[in-house]
Amino acid sequence: MSPSKKELPVVQVAQPASQPTPSGLPAEFQHLLQWIGTGLERMEEIEQEQTREEVFALLEGIDVLHRQSLGRLLELVAVLGGQGLVERISQDPMVHTLLEMYDLPEADERTQVERALENVYPYFRSHGGKLELLGVEKGEVRVRLSGSCEGCPGTATTLNRVVEEALREGFPGFRELVAEEPPPKQEKPIQLGSRPLRRPRWVSVGRLEDLEPGEIRALRPEGTPLLMVRLDGEVYAYRNGCPPGSALTLHLGRLEGTTLVCPWHGCRYDARTGKRQDYEEKLPVMPVALQDGEIKVAMGVEEVEPR
Repeated sequence: MSPSKKELPVVQVAQPASQPTPSGLPAEFQHLLQWIGTGLERMEEIEQEQTREEVFALLEGIDVLHRQSLGRLLELVAVLGGQGLVERISQDPMVHTLLEMYDLPEADERTQVERALENVYPYFRSHGGKLELLGVEKGEVRVRLSGSCEGCPGTATTLNRVVEEALREGFPGFRELVAEEPPPKQEKPIQLGSRPLRRPRWVSVGRLEDLEPGEIRALRPEGTPLLMVRLDGEVYAYRNGCPPGSALTLHLGRLEGTTLVCPWHGCRYDARTGKRQDYEEKLPVMPVALQDGEIKVAMGVEEVEPR
């Protein structure tokens, strides 16, 4: 005999239901939100630890399913109907409240791009450069690199791997990245005691032909644990350790397509970006440049006297 089903709690809705409250939400919807909040507080009071953990694990699974599905739905709406359509449907009070619960309300394109690049700006500053967002229009993002990053051998590669990957992950409407040339430099009067410029310090770590496609290699240039991967004709480099900063190195792991699998914990990283696929974590990226078949990695910065 199958176990009897538990009755679901009945939500008593205030009437008349069709009259919206001053916040724009129908009364029954606000009442439902309050009921859910009270229910979550009561779940915290479940005495049996195993039952309490199972209940919250179930809720977490439902949360992940809804969050991912709603995010995907917004992406499809943006692709099929344009960003304007996403913004219009997000203005509905009930839809907006639901999306807000999952941190999903869509902002304008420029705001989305700024958010996607939040972790990229410090990266360029640490190398003595500056990334400027010039504009966003219909998925086309225009940027400009200045400072020591201007004209360095790894600029194009860095733009593709760092900036473009951040945009693909954080800006659903992304179509194309356009890097504009900096304005011509103006002659300035010579100033005594000017501060030296900073630029990436490139260190040679080997030849491209010595690294087999699909090979994972551990190096220690200048004592820094480095993980290098050749994939689809490209070379990627990261700080070697899982989790990031750990002494447990990744070079004994394996590649499954474009996924790097940790030999210790089974953690899965995208070998092209360093982003962990099952958790909010990322391997520190080491900029790579190829010059005449020679692989170079940026190891910090160096100061050069202005010309």
